[in-house]
Amino acid sequence: MKFGYYILNTYVPELDGGSREVYSKWLEQMDAAESLGFDSLWVTEHHFRHFGGQLPSPSVILAAASQRTKRLKLGAAVSIVPMHNPLRIAEEFAMVDQLSGGRLCFGAGRGMHPTEYAVFGYDWNDAQKRLPEALDIIMRAWSGAEFEWQGEYYKFPKLRVYPQPLQQPHPPIYITANRDPESFHMVGTRGHHLMTLPWIATNEEQRPRVEMYQAALRAAGHSVDDKDVFTMYPIYVGDSDEQAKADVIEHWHRWRGFALEAINMTPDNPGYPRVFGHLEFSAMVRDSRGVFGGPETCARILQRIIDVVRTTHIGLTFHFGGLGQDKVLKSMERCAKLVVPALRSALKS
Repeated sequence: MKFGYYILNTYVPELDGGSREVYSKWLEQMDAAESLGFDSLWVTEHHFRHFGGQLPSPSVILAAASQRTKRLKLGAAVSIVPMHNPLRIAEEFAMVDQLSGGRLCFGAGRGMHPTEYAVFGYDWNDAQKRLPEALDIIMRAWSGAEFEWQGEYYKFPKLRVYPQPLQQPHPPIYITANRDPESFHMVGTRGHHLMTLPWIATNEEQRPRVEMYQAALRAAGHSVDDKDVFTMYPIYVGDSDEQAKADVIEHWHRWRGFALEAINMTPDNPGYPRVFGHLEFSAMVRDSRGVFGGPETCARILQRIIDVVRTTHIGLTFHFGGLGQDKVLKSMERCAKLVVPALRSALKS
């Protein structure tokens, strides 16, 4: 069982400060993740809004992380591949793999917002269809051989891509799937690692989808045992349940507001009350979708997540909604020193 530190920042200027201050905080959090024994660091790509928009380039921040960490796996969760030229993505992330000494975990997905595609000049409507072909191009680019590509969506003349990644035949590839059964089937058939967000729905709803992915792995002749089921959850570990709620409820509900805005969910939408309630603090804790509480409560919630979803790698988001750096770092420390050891001990028994 692996535990990662996951940056999906919801930017609150009056609390987080300017961009330079935000990045300084992230770098300090990366140092803490390394020293506290987390297994991995994950960053995601967003644009043009306070929901994640301070991190438009996973490859840039991972390159910075590669020079101040020695052990952490460095993951993109995700690079929005259909919104960029796949050859450029192959080049940039090969550089990250080289700079990090072969620690890259490459995550790819469609992303969540059509506006970003429109701005960059790509079509949202066929993005999911273009993703497998773009991945094939990236893998060919990472093969080291000269190749030409004449596909349905992409055409490239004969070329060879430099640099090559350090990991051969290529870094581990993670692909997102959240609700669409076809996406889970595609990831499994291709033999990639799975990334999914169970808390958007429920852990119970996601379990059969994970099983669908694993069935597709087996049907295509791939091993299940060496494949990650990577999940992401928000977390705050306080001294007690009461103190955790007092510290973080306002920040979580601020995160909820950013998330609803990011998916264009306004109060006049018929589905707004359901989603608003689904993301309420107490509902997140009750349903084991938000890992909020004292160390024992957080360990219990994570144990339930592992049991129900059968995840093998959990990315934990500690910094959200303008939460202060001191609280973020203390939450990370409690998680690493009190929660994770208890979980690992229970998993061994």
